[in-house]
Amino acid sequence: MGFAELWVESYQGEVLGETFFGLLAERETDLVHRNQLEILKVLEHETRLLAEPVFARNGMDMGDTEASVSIGRQLADGFETLSWDDFLGSIEPVTAQFLAKYRELVGLCVDPADRRVAESYVAHEEALASFARRAMDKEEGEPLEPILALPHVRAKVSG
Repeated sequence: MGFAELWVESYQGEVLGETFFGLLAERETDLVHRNQLEILKVLEHETRLLAEPVFARNGMDMGDTEASVSIGRQLADGFETLSWDDFLGSIEPVTAQFLAKYRELVGLCVDPADRRVAESYVAHEEALASFARRAMDKEEGEPLEPILALPHVRAKVSG
């Protein structure tokens, strides 16, 4: 996959994730879980925004956002009946797929500014995977800590 295609797929993955986590948050009745899902939505939204200058710098189209939103809605509908633990267990396999793409993207970036954004995408996906492991007690620490440690998320959640 080429540079532009990989950026579009990465960006649209964040659009999908923002929609997915946002809808799950709206539907969640447990206040702790709802808060976590709202922060995951912020994570996806803010990470998506990081890439917009990459598209502008490189004269690339961002792809079909409406289609990604539609898929995010469908996924959220499919997850409505899952338990919280099953939801958490579904995160790490997905993050592994995106981590491979984001690491490939880092290697394709020639422009240092583009590379920094791609590295932020890697860090965001690693934080999401760590959140899931921590929430399932498979890793020590507060679940949201790795996400809130990301500068682009911390600024939005604490500010």
